[in-house]
Amino acid sequence: MPSDSERDTVKMAQVQANRRLGWILGSVAVAFFIGFIAKIALLSGQFV
Repeated sequence: MPSDSERDTVKMAQVQANRRLGWILGSVAVAFFIGFIAKIALLSGQFV
């Protein structure tokens, strides 16, 4: 059975992995949003 310190280490590693995944997914969402806005701006002829 793992000790408390081993469980804490695993939990901290999982928290860091989740945080990193969150940043990656958030960055992808922002990139898609910016691309969508740019597509609308370029194809509609507005914002020029």
